[in-house]
Amino acid sequence: MKTDFLKNTQRIISIVIMSVLISCETEIPETDNTAPTFSFNISGDGFNRTFTQDDDFTSLQLNLRSDTTYDFIFSGADSGGVERISWQYPHDYIEFSTEIPSPWETTSISFLSSLVYWDGNETNPLTGNIVAGKLVTNGNAVSISFSFLVRDYGGLDSSANTITKSLNIYIDNQNTEVVPL
Repeated sequence: MKTDFLKNTQRIISIVIMSVLISCETEIPETDNTAPTFSFNISGDGFNRTFTQDDDFTSLQLNLRSDTTYDFIFSGADSGGVERISWQYPHDYIEFSTEIPSPWETTSISFLSSLVYWDGNETNPLTGNIVAGKLVTNGNAVSISFSFLVRDYGGLDSSANTITKSLNIYIDNQNTEVVPL
């Protein structure tokens, strides 16, 4: 019980610190050739891993246990301001057990998938944003993916820089782990 309290306290402090660091006001530079970054942390079932844009998503798969609750933290950042941060997921197999807090939003984009997203404001650009909550896995022997996107403004005189990655997920009655493909 005491260990859970300490973990939750550390998690809350980390979220507050990250939120302060990545949601600072900024100015859109004249030219921005640097791609944005993102971080997706998932923990639960004795597992804790952070994925970033630097991971080789084509060579790994995240195995999740069926009917299990996981904590997540998702963030995107760019020093020249972030236009959009999004996470696409299959809503038949992933449910959120906590409400997605404003200014983040969710929307169904097809009969198969939904999107958690945050849109920046070009007249008041921020370096990024962060969302945290709990998700629950549904289904057995299901192959799905999480698709992450972060897009900046690209500067005042150029087009946006975008980072997109897709994480392979397999849900079944198994250990939560990352396996090579």
